[in-house]
Amino acid sequence: MSFYYVASQGILGIRTNIKGFKWCFGSDMPESTEDEYLNCAVKIHVVLENFNDDEKLASMGRYHYFNGSPGGNEVHYTRKLPMNQKMRFKAENLLSEEAKITVNKTYFKFITHRIMNLHSIHYIVTDLAALLLLKKGFAPIHCSAFQKEDKTVAVFAPPDTGKTLSAVTACMDFGAKFIAEDMAITDGKTIYAVPWTNSFCHYTENSKKDKSRDPKAETAQDKKRQAVLSAEVTHVAVLEKDQDGTALLPESIAIAKLMNLNRYEFNYLRSPLLTAYEFFNPGLMIDEGLIKEREILTALVNNSQKAFTLKRENPTHYAEALLFEMDVNKTPVSVQ
Repeated sequence: MSFYYVASQGILGIRTNIKGFKWCFGSDMPESTEDEYLNCAVKIHVVLENFNDDEKLASMGRYHYFNGSPGGNEVHYTRKLPMNQKMRFKAENLLSEEAKITVNKTYFKFITHRIMNLHSIHYIVTDLAALLLLKKGFAPIHCSAFQKEDKTVAVFAPPDTGKTLSAVTACMDFGAKFIAEDMAITDGKTIYAVPWTNSFCHYTENSKKDKSRDPKAETAQDKKRQAVLSAEVTHVAVLEKDQDGTALLPESIAIAKLMNLNRYEFNYLRSPLLTAYEFFNPGLMIDEGLIKEREILTALVNNSQKAFTLKRENPTHYAEALLFEMDVNKTPVSVQ
């Protein structure tokens, strides 16, 4: 049986036999449809099943714990455990329209996080998705975002600086529309939501599903939690904890900061699987992903009306300062 999960409509989807499959691009995603999956630009097939490829590996080359053949379209990972158990996964057709990852039950059970060169399937799929998105002209971005009137800001910042707080405050206190709190996707002009990475949207969806409520009775809280799935970016902001101040960012500095902050979240350049696959099949060209990422983020900065850095000692003040820089109505929304 196949289950389908679409992380971002028309952009990124998963087909798998693992019900409730969780990964960086969306934990707790509701099931989607096959048609919505097939409509995605990037499609990844993930299979959980036991398999034995020892005989095949004997004729393959070796790269640490990986096996592959020059120019081949697959690599295999095998690692021995006590009691004659083996952890296995394999990656196939990474340059096709549907990449495939197959993992055995032992690996899936024991490797649940990322420890040195041992990455859970969830992290493996995340790194693969990031590279495949870039090859299709989309960049995953580590940011929050919201929209007010006809302006949309993508907010970048180091971890624990205020990305989430700024977006949630703008929506809850100033009537902005929510897009993202930690992760989104862009083509260099438009930002696309990945709703299932956002606790803010989980709250919205759960409140809508509350059968005890009158569906026609939209409250002030509901109105403030309106979310948009895509919007053209007009402003790019970089938050920093420092003495209060605001400054326009030259293109080169803005791009350097965005690339740096993205690198913290997306690790496709250091993925053991992708590195091994490229060793046997140089056509994967991981470095081209980096070039494409820079091109897309450069376009994001250049297509915006303003790229700026915003420094505040008190992170609760980011939202109002962002709205000021966007030149939109900053009147707080009163809660009834």
